[in-house]
Amino acid sequence: MALLPACGSVQEVREGEEPGVSEAAIAVAPPLGTAQSFAVLGATTVTNTGPTVITGDLGVSPGTAITGFPPGNVIGTIHAMDAAAAQARNDAAVAYANLAGQACDFTFPTSELGGLTLGPGVYCFATGAATLNGTLTLNALGNPNAVWVFKTASTLITGSNSNVLLINGAQPRNVFWQVGSSATLGTNSTFAGNILALTSITVTTSVAVNGRALALNGAVTLDSNTITVDVGGGPVPPGSPTLSKAFTPSIISAGGASNLTITLSNPNPAIALLTAPLVDTLAAGLTVAGTGSTTCGGLVTASANTVTLLGGFIPANGSCTVTVPVTSPVAGRFVNILPAGALRTTRGNNAAPAVALLIVTPGAGVAAPTVTKCFSPSTIKEGGTSTLVITLTNPNSTPAALTAPLIDTLPAGLTTLPGPAANTCGGVVTTTPYEVTLKRGSIPANGFCTVTVNVTAKNEGSYCNEIPRGALQTDKGSNLEPATATLTVKHRTKPPPKVTE
Repeated sequence: MALLPACGSVQEVREGEEPGVSEAAIAVAPPLGTAQSFAVLGATTVTNTGPTVITGDLGVSPGTAITGFPPGNVIGTIHAMDAAAAQARNDAAVAYANLAGQACDFTFPTSELGGLTLGPGVYCFATGAATLNGTLTLNALGNPNAVWVFKTASTLITGSNSNVLLINGAQPRNVFWQVGSSATLGTNSTFAGNILALTSITVTTSVAVNGRALALNGAVTLDSNTITVDVGGGPVPPGSPTLSKAFTPSIISAGGASNLTITLSNPNPAIALLTAPLVDTLAAGLTVAGTGSTTCGGLVTASANTVTLLGGFIPANGSCTVTVPVTSPVAGRFVNILPAGALRTTRGNNAAPAVALLIVTPGAGVAAPTVTKCFSPSTIKEGGTSTLVITLTNPNSTPAALTAPLIDTLPAGLTTLPGPAANTCGGVVTTTPYEVTLKRGSIPANGFCTVTVNVTAKNEGSYCNEIPRGALQTDKGSNLEPATATLTVKHRTKPPPKVTE
């Protein structure tokens, strides 16, 4: 049985029946203002672990700390306590108030949403909390402008491997979760919609979010996630097709294979004919490993690093797929993007990009390199000098080449001193007052190399400097543990005045 709002009562929808939407459904999408471009927005901090990919802007206000990028990747702009982040937080607060003020179409007696199919409407919970274990299906019934609002007085908690499934034209931009305290998304789950949480949001390991994570008064915590903002605003043209993509499995060993599946969806009651080739160019280092296939009709062709669908169509109120095996001989993280407008059909073009992440770990017999760091000396006076030494170690019998820049961001108050940095890793080292970056270079076989730079601090205190897990990316894998060092700066006392006779 599925539940749909029907004048404040429960409407049963049994298997084989087509669910209807009550005319009482009153959900309205709130204006997001400048928050619309943000995929992630925190109030105190945004903290990331692992190779998270954010498509959209990332911000924090009034806090200042955004950590874990890299190894996280932002396809957008990072705003740390600037005017844009402050305004986005204000606009998100207005949207939160709008959602909180919408009357309930239906109040669930329990918190659990798993196993339900829901039409558009405003949904509340007698328990004050919402949980999701299994799959929640949101059915737009062919109306791409259908809106869902879920209101909790306290928490939103989803279980591991749970899923929010959008069908028949439902759009993630039109799904809103107004959370009275904090939200937690369970590991390996797939979530859709915009979370506006009064306190904090925790997105655990390997969660994919098609929407936004906006925390009004607390932190946003991420771990190896894919978060893609649905930037479309206003009504969606009826019948506009959409694109999504995924790697299965999403983590492989170097030399292994994963299936890249591109899903084309059409919410229109008539078929959507492709009017131009759909071309997906793989990320550098990723190659096609076999013959592609499709359920869209047309012809799939593949070169070393591109997959192309020629001709074909998307069924009415349905979807079809293009699948191709891919591989990489080296370890790393590979972000695959199909941009907005890549899918062109007689029913319109995709308005949002499709993003997928493949993580390739070292093959058998290959050990991940490590990073360590230290300050020498570890205690200085205010305005004194200490040498920061970053050591990269490679336990393998062949050199480990860097596949992405290694960036060390210094904590606030700690700055580099003018002058060149010392480097035994090859490549190029660049410094700003607050950052040290190693580009290219390699770590010797069964050996190590170092990057050395002088630093200082004007004020006393304890300065903890960390390179996060996954920040060192090489063809032998990434560091599995963070590197941390602390510099203690003590107050410089003035000598006593000299006493003269």
